[in-house]
Amino acid sequence: MSETISDPGPKPTVSPAGMNWRLLIAAVALALALLVSFLATRYSAYRNVQENFYGQALVPAKEAFDFRLVDQNGKPFRLSQLHGKAVLFSFGFTHCPNVCPTTLSDLAKVYRALPEKDRQKVQVLFVSVDPRRDQSAVMKKYVPYFDESFIGLTGTEPQIAEAAKAYGAFYEISHNDGEDPENYSVNHSALTYLITPSGKWKLIYNFDQLRDEKNMVRDIERVLGES
Repeated sequence: MSETISDPGPKPTVSPAGMNWRLLIAAVALALALLVSFLATRYSAYRNVQENFYGQALVPAKEAFDFRLVDQNGKPFRLSQLHGKAVLFSFGFTHCPNVCPTTLSDLAKVYRALPEKDRQKVQVLFVSVDPRRDQSAVMKKYVPYFDESFIGLTGTEPQIAEAAKAYGAFYEISHNDGEDPENYSVNHSALTYLITPSGKWKLIYNFDQLRDEKNMVRDIERVLGES
């Protein structure tokens, strides 16, 4: 007796469109896997650096924007001329009722808490966001009051806007309706930035962190030790 084998018919084929979808899905899966790996690596690097510092660390540290302003003696000033020193600076204005004088007072305490041998390696700057009123002569009377080594900086509105933007600082003029236009305040962010002696933007401090002299000094000493 002969056995009859039925014809199974044509073999199924995959359409070009189906192949494209499979390749797309595989490519997306690979891209997601690489992204997860990259983010995990970055987070691990950030955590390792952040554990060593009190301030908010930038990982990796960024090249500091070399702002061009005018110092309290009316001379052109660039951040890069402080290469070799650790620099702490903040943005504010001399008519500020509370935040700015408190920031400068706290920074003065931190500066004086440093070992004397290291103070010459550190420079504190105060950048005005109110160039209309904060001219060089005004800055010279205001900023060194907190410590004679501190330097006040001002400049044109475009120069200040450029510097603030580079460091993510915010400020805006605030007028009260019906009041004298010359009677105004300036709303601004209250962060302090630390630049390393090699010119890297390494750390950010919020307003409250400046009160902790011990941890601030530890960060500065660590940054100086890296140079």
